[in-house]
Amino acid sequence: MPFGPRLDRPSAVGDEGRPRETSLGLVAATVVALALATGVAVGEATALTGLGLVAGLVTAGIALLARDSLGQKVVGHLLFLPGGTFLGLLTAVTPGNPYLVGGYALALLGTAAAWADVADDGTLEAALSQGLLSYVFGLVWLFGAGIVLAGGFLGWRLVDGVVATEDPTVAAIGFLLVLGAALGAVRLSLEGIPVVQLTPRARRDAVRARLGRCERRLALVAVAAVGVGLVSLVFTVTDSPALALVPGAPPVVEALTSTAVVGPLLAVGAVALLAAGVASATRQVTQRFGERKTRTVAAGAAGAGYLVVVLFGVVPQAAGLLVFSPLRFLAVIVLAPLALFAALGLALAAVRIDLFPERAGGPALAATGLVLAAVGADSTGLPAPLVFATVAGALVVWDAGSFGLGLTAELGHRPDTRRLELYHGVFAVGIGAVAVLGATALYAVRTTAGGGHTLAMTAAVVGTLLLGALLRG
Repeated sequence: MPFGPRLDRPSAVGDEGRPRETSLGLVAATVVALALATGVAVGEATALTGLGLVAGLVTAGIALLARDSLGQKVVGHLLFLPGGTFLGLLTAVTPGNPYLVGGYALALLGTAAAWADVADDGTLEAALSQGLLSYVFGLVWLFGAGIVLAGGFLGWRLVDGVVATEDPTVAAIGFLLVLGAALGAVRLSLEGIPVVQLTPRARRDAVRARLGRCERRLALVAVAAVGVGLVSLVFTVTDSPALALVPGAPPVVEALTSTAVVGPLLAVGAVALLAAGVASATRQVTQRFGERKTRTVAAGAAGAGYLVVVLFGVVPQAAGLLVFSPLRFLAVIVLAPLALFAALGLALAAVRIDLFPERAGGPALAATGLVLAAVGADSTGLPAPLVFATVAGALVVWDAGSFGLGLTAELGHRPDTRRLELYHGVFAVGIGAVAVLGATALYAVRTTAGGGHTLAMTAAVVGTLLLGALLRG
């Protein structure tokens, strides 16, 4: 990895979770070569390999979620949930056989997981629990933003009505409500702004006392203004403006409810709340964290990041589509991550019941993906040699990955084993090529002899058994 934190963190001896680099390089080359060959066969060379970038981002996110640093966890959240959701949607909308596309998506994801060593029980559980937490925070931020927007719209209509009304009584009531709201916002903001902490120690007691008196006065004036406004709103008949009978009252009320007065009042309240929010967030980020609090703060920050990405990145792009529907878009945003969590939960269950080997989860997932891709290739009617090559590639991937894992368990990551791995890799690829040629010859004989419909997968299964016996023998 040319930059950023190393995701696998291998030790010198005894780390059995990640195969050696040369073996992993052979695994990656096999998967990418088969994906390119399949893309060329279907007419789009990069249709399948484009999934690799997103799979790599998802894997990096899972790896970073297992770290202890707050910043690394936040980045992990922002890579994992959006990346995994996008990978699922991209797999669903990519044209082609679902087994073919989904198989290569799994193969690329398994290859990336093998590099980052993230297919074990603990890492998957951490990704699932923290991903769910950030998803919940994202929903909270989303609905909170909706409530704020609705409140802002209602406030704007109130202010617009106050400024535009010709009834001095209604205008006076509106001004009292706006004044009370602004002073109340300033009073609430004083709870979050560290005024006393920023004061020199010698003056903190005096500033604390003065600040307390100021808070009490602000609260009293805000409550009085809102109370008088609400009482007046209930008992005042707007058809008979009472203030119009008071000499000099209408011009004063008109001046107080002008944009030049109401605008700065609202601006002061908004700036006070924003400053309090920034101060509170800064205090949360800069103080010491326990493990649970670090996870919570990281998930909350990531939830806010999701909202920013959706509102300023995804929505403008989706709004340009003619078929864009706000309700449908909201349903996709809310429901699509649930499919990701379901898939991750199934993967975790498969590891825990030993359906997938915990220490070799990456190579096993890559090999399984290639087997599914072979089924899809045969169902699509792709050339039989490509089907055979995909099945043989699955066994090569598993064999090279398990061999690299064995070297890691025995020797660690520091001794130079490249020559040994290359020898084993060339031997495995050679046997795979011989098996593909033999299966292709068998298919050709059956076809020219009038054997009927192609039995590509039957021959592939026979070749798989022979190849497995040779590789493991």
